[in-house]
Amino acid sequence: MKNWMGLLLGAVLAAPGSLLAAKPLNVFTTTADLADVVRAVGGERVRVESLSKGYQDAHFVEAKPSLIVKLMSADLFIQTGLELEAGWATVLVQGSRNSRIQLGAPGYLDASSAVKPLEVPQNPDRAMGDVHPGGNPHYMLDPENVRLVAREIAKRLSSLSPADSAFFRERLGNFEVRLEENLRKWKERMEPFRGARFVSYHRNLPYFADRFGLISVGEVEPKPGIPPTAAHTADLIGRMKAEKVGLIITQPYYEDRSPASIAKQTGATVVVFSMAPSGEPGGSDYFSNMDANIESVRRALAAAAGTK
Repeated sequence: MKNWMGLLLGAVLAAPGSLLAAKPLNVFTTTADLADVVRAVGGERVRVESLSKGYQDAHFVEAKPSLIVKLMSADLFIQTGLELEAGWATVLVQGSRNSRIQLGAPGYLDASSAVKPLEVPQNPDRAMGDVHPGGNPHYMLDPENVRLVAREIAKRLSSLSPADSAFFRERLGNFEVRLEENLRKWKERMEPFRGARFVSYHRNLPYFADRFGLISVGEVEPKPGIPPTAAHTADLIGRMKAEKVGLIITQPYYEDRSPASIAKQTGATVVVFSMAPSGEPGGSDYFSNMDANIESVRRALAAAAGTK
């Protein structure tokens, strides 16, 4: 009887899709915001790690051998796409020689496939600066796009682990409810400032601006990826004064001398905006990070308008 029970237990443990035998899926993402969505949808059925930190510029991450080693064990690799990680993600995936996550494999997911990109350039060339031919890649700053990405992630996790599909669907539903509640709150906080103008260091806020009704006047960079010039800065200051722009948004990885100088000459407030969770000075997850960004932008706009 003991031998029979032992054989039966062994068969159960070895059975495909068995809850007892199931191991968490190894998921690696290129950015911390994607990792947080995977964590929310996958729960304990996934092990997820971001290959970049929230305080890093995701355009420029070093393709270290240690990251290649990590991807050797990946069941699923997820990138932002639209060439945000073009300089390093492909090197890591190909270097891992992990057939599960190569382009076109079930374990490879380009999250941009779930969204409609903004600012898709016509006939892009290098004279336009560091533009992205497929559109602006910073779509995760629009909560509605995060919803679409979460659905795509849930679908892919379910395809890789069918036995857990009901679990992933339930967690996705909970995430969407929480997202809807927070989006309503964020819209209410930003509604008094609809139509407010701002300047950003890099052109990375069109999705955020579009969702919350802000208007971009320009960037500290004369073209994407090109350092500020004296002529461009003077022109930008003139426009800011003429249009009474009271907000400059930047990120911790950009130099702060130019924004500070422009702010001094225009009376604008500089806000450091975290592009992903665990950035500086944002929150530790998607919701707290958006809370921090919304509040810092709202306060700066309120100060510019002379309100609280």
